[in-house]
Amino acid sequence: MEGGDESADADSQAIIGGVDAESNALDAIGSLGVAVEAANEETGAHDVQYLPFCSGTLIGKSTVLTAKHCVDAAREMAAKGRVYFGVGFDGTHPDRTVDIVELGRAPGHEGGFVRFGRDVGIAHLDEEITDIEPAAMAALSDADIDTRFAAIGYGVQDNENTLGTRKAGSVTLRAREGKIYELMFGSFDAFKQWATTRDRSERLARLSAEAEAEGDEGEAACDIDCLLRKYYDEMVLLGGYEALVGAGEGDAQPCYGDSGSPLVRIEGGRLRVYGVASGVIRTNQLACDYGTVYATLGPDVLAFAKKASAWSDPCGDTEIDGVCVGFTAKRCTALDEGPRRVTKTDCSLLGQTCGQDGTGAVACVEPGN
Repeated sequence: MEGGDESADADSQAIIGGVDAESNALDAIGSLGVAVEAANEETGAHDVQYLPFCSGTLIGKSTVLTAKHCVDAAREMAAKGRVYFGVGFDGTHPDRTVDIVELGRAPGHEGGFVRFGRDVGIAHLDEEITDIEPAAMAALSDADIDTRFAAIGYGVQDNENTLGTRKAGSVTLRAREGKIYELMFGSFDAFKQWATTRDRSERLARLSAEAEAEGDEGEAACDIDCLLRKYYDEMVLLGGYEALVGAGEGDAQPCYGDSGSPLVRIEGGRLRVYGVASGVIRTNQLACDYGTVYATLGPDVLAFAKKASAWSDPCGDTEIDGVCVGFTAKRCTALDEGPRRVTKTDCSLLGQTCGQDGTGAVACVEPGN
C-alpha cells in the first residue's frame, strides 16, 4: 500500500534487491493468502490457486503477527475463498497451509503513515503449529538507530511486479520520530517534485477538491502547494509505534506484498521481531523506493501481541459444521461471524430436532427428516 492512502490495495507488498530466503529455519515467517478454486483451461477440472496477499510471522503455536491493514484485507478475502497462513519459501505453492479462524487489531487506530494508527494485527490459526519455533518479540530503542536489521517478505521483487517467494534483505533503521516525507526526501522541493509527477496527478486533483469542499465559507481554497505543504508537515511517525527503515547504502527495499512482514534479527540464537512492514511509496523509476515505514512494537502493542501469542481456541474441538447434542445444534462460528465462539441452538424451541442440511452442516430440521 502507498503511504497516506488507506484505500490502496494491500494485496500487492517482496523485497527488492534482496536474496532468496529458502532455509526452513525461517519458516516462522510465512505468507497470508487466500485459496480459491479456478477452472483448469486444459482439463476443465477445478484447481486450487494459492494467492498470497500479505506476510506474517508465527509468534505463538497458533498466532501470527502481521499488519492491521492485512487483517482487514483478510476479512475481505474471506468472501473469495479460504484464508490461510502459508508455510514455506514459495507462497504460491506453500508446503502447507493452516486456516485463519480469528483476527485481531492492535489498540490505537488514529494517524499513522497508512492511516491505520498502530498498524499491527494478529491472525489466529485453526490448528497449532508445533514443529516451528515461534519468533520472539521486542521493542526498538534509540540505541537501534543506524543499526542493521533483516527485512523478510513475499512481496514485489522488481519492476515487473514479480512476487510470491520469500526474499530477505538488510536494511538500516533511520528514525523513530520526525516528519516522514522530510526524512525520505530531505526537502519540500524534492517531495513536491515526487508528488506532482506520474500517476499522482489524479489523486492530487481529488485531494485538492476535497480540501476545497471542506474549507470554511470565505476562506481561501488550499491550492496544490498548500496541500502538499500540509502533508509534508503533518505526516509524522507515531512516536514509539512507527520507524523509518532503509534507503541507506547497501539496503534492500521492501515493497507491495511485504505488508505485515517482520523486521528481524537473530539474537541469542532466536528470531526476534521488532516491527511489521506498514507502508511504502513508489517512484517514476522503481516500484518502491525511499525506504519503508514499519509499525513497531511500542508498549501497548507489545502487550497486545504477547497476550495474543498465548491464544487458545475457544471452540476447542467443535467445528464450524457443528454437531448435534440431543436437540441442540452446537457449532463454532466462522471468520465472518464475529468473535470466534461456540453457539448452541436449541431446536426444540422451534418444534424441530437437530440434524444436517444439504451441505452436511448442523441444522434444525423437521422431525423424521
